[in-house]
Parts: sequence; structure tokens; C-alpha cells
Amino acid sequence: MPSILHIVPDTVTTPRGYYLGSTKDIHGRTEYFEARALGYTTLVAESRSDDFVLSALKEQDLRRHDAALFELPTYPNSLSFLRKHFPHVKRITRPINADFYHHLHALLTNICLNGMHNPLQTMTALRTAFWRLRLDFTCARRSDYVLSITDWEQAHYWRYIAGAGTARCVPYFTPEAYQHEIPTTHKSLQCVCLLSSGGVNPFLLDAAQNFAKAVAGLSQGAAGWSFIITGSLPTDLLAFPQRIKLTGYLESPDGLLAQSRAVAILSDYGFGFKTKLLDAIYNKCYVLVTEKLCRRLPMEVLPFCIVVDVNSRASFSEALDRCMQPYPEGDPNTALRERAFATLDSILGIGA
Repeated sequence: MPSILHIVPDTVTTPRGYYLGSTKDIHGRTEYFEARALGYTTLVAESRSDDFVLSALKEQDLRRHDAALFELPTYPNSLSFLRKHFPHVKRITRPINADFYHHLHALLTNICLNGMHNPLQTMTALRTAFWRLRLDFTCARRSDYVLSITDWEQAHYWRYIAGAGTARCVPYFTPEAYQHEIPTTHKSLQCVCLLSSGGVNPFLLDAAQNFAKAVAGLSQGAAGWSFIITGSLPTDLLAFPQRIKLTGYLESPDGLLAQSRAVAILSDYGFGFKTKLLDAIYNKCYVLVTEKLCRRLPMEVLPFCIVVDVNSRASFSEALDRCMQPYPEGDPNTALRERAFATLDSILGIGA
């Protein structure tokens, strides 16, 4: 069986980083290795440093490994070292999003949130976006495979960056380590906007702002419903209607999700996969999303999603009414897990 060198960022080792989407995604590969009884060695990259990883690779006995899986496309020199000195090692890179698009969205979100833009900040943001594009391209071209996190990003980004034969979709799934027995809790008329344990970014601020706008638009409607925003949020930046409760940082969202009927992810912006979406479905919550986000989602999750037009007062109210319907049958997480495992099997030659 293949032996794998698994290069991971040091955020996976911190308690605060445990519920980060990137950490959960990385645990999906660990679950795969263990499910297939593969030998693997974990190399923790301090500060995601390419120099650190390159130095560590030079001290490894790389002859015993068949593949090196890099979590994140930030190690171009390390990839070059493997290609030159250990060509038998398959070089596999896992990005968590289409970084060029992601940074352009961050710029657009900041402009939308602030209502104006600073030319100097805009130029800096554009330089960062193009620098990330160059890094994505370099790492992709030095890899044998690039594991796109969604079908949409494989088709609209990575197939051009890496090449059609190199880009493969390994969809995100929630690892078993994050799946806990759901308590038999009554589902309240409760809609939650989940932010992050890792701080606030423009995409989360946009989602929170749209959620606040949607709740305010209800006026006295949707009687009996309560609305919650989790995570650390600078309340001085946004105005919230009194109907919204702010919880602050939570160690785990599981208890809250078990009680809730809906989770709102109301932002068009940001790429990758919103891991909280599968957390919501696992807890039998409907997921309220924008139309543009819905277009980029895997087909497996679509029956559990309800599209909301954040510019329509009636749309949010109608979505809440639809949340009263019987919850759809199906297990999208298992379907995504099987698809991810099958692609990794194909890349590593397992079962061939």
C-alpha cells in the first residue's frame, strides 16, 4: 500500500483552530488514510513556511514515501525539490479555494461594505490577488494532481490553472471526528447565522449584514422565530435589530444547531466550500443561501438549501415558511465522502 507524507499547516495543532473549515477539511484526508490502512507521516509546517518544509524534506528519508500531499498551495520550492530529487513521489496539492477569485471577492466585499474604496488599498488588494494567482499556477504546475474542493472550482478555475488532467475534484465532507450523536432536542423556530472561530473576514461581515437586513425586513412578521449570530463580531461596524441575539465565540456550535431549524449563509462572496453548510445539514437544519452561492454548491446538498433574495423583504419570510416543511431524506455527507475517497483511490492507485 502507498506511503504518504502529509504536509499540514500548524493551525491544525491549535485548539482554537479545531473548528476552522481548513482544519476539518484536512482531517478528511487523515480519515481517508486510516480508512484505507495507509501508512502516513504528518509534517507540520510552521507558519505555512515553504522554507521550513523544504528544510524538513531534506532531512526526511523520502525514498520510503510514494506520495506527498500538501495541504494548501503555498510550497512551490518544496514541490520543485521533490520533482527534481525524488520523481517517484507523487506530488499532490490541496487548495481550499480558488484563491485569485477569492481575493477579488474580498476586494468587492470591502467596497460593498464600506460604500467606497481607497485607491491605494485597491491596488494592494489587486497585487495580492495576482500574487496568489501566480502562486496557485506555480504550485499547480509543479504538482501531479491538484485536488479541487468543489466541482465548480475544478471546472471554472483549476482546469485552466493546473490543466484538465491534473485538476481533480475531491469534495469536502464532514469527517467522523466532527460528527457527534445528535441529542433528541425539539427543533425551535430558530435561525442562526454562524460566523467563525478564527475571527471575522469581509465575507462573514457581509453575511452578517445581509442576515441583519433580512431580519429587520420582517418587521413584526415571522412571529415566534428567534434569530442568532455566533462568533466574535465587531458590533460597532454593523447595526442589528433587537430580534437578533449575539452569542459571541462558542466552543462548539453543535448544541445550538441541534435546537435550530435553519442556518443562514447569506453572502454571494467567497470561494471554497462553506463547511458549516454540512454541519447544518447533519443537524437537520435547512440552509438559507443566496442564488449565486447556490450555483457553486455540490448537487448533493441542493435539496437541503433554500435560496433567499436578500434584496426582497418577502423572500426571507417565504424561506422561513418553507423551513416548516418535513426535512428532506438523504445523506449528502456520505455521498460526498464516497466521491472524495473514490478520487483519492484513483490517484493513489488503490483498488486498481
